[in-house]
Amino acid sequence: MTKEEKEKYDSKRLAEIQNLLVKHISENLKLDEDFMLMATMLLKHSMVLYKTFLTDDQIRKMLHHVGETINDEAHDLGNYIDTDDKGSPPTMH
Repeated sequence: MTKEEKEKYDSKRLAEIQNLLVKHISENLKLDEDFMLMATMLLKHSMVLYKTFLTDDQIRKMLHHVGETINDEAHDLGNYIDTDDKGSPPTMH
């Protein structure tokens, strides 16, 4: 498999996985609390990853910065969705 073919496959597979996750979430999470619990779980998993290369103090600074700068205008979901001209599902980052 060439590098280009591998990248194309990876992009397609990521989109498929994302679509399955969105479908699962949409079908299985019903209560507001469910979404909060899912977000908490995702954040906790991210924190484990961050701890592999950041100190606790750096993580606190990062979270403080995020808390100070997050807003609806800057974090519009539309800014994080890629679409292509081939009609494939959007990919979120």
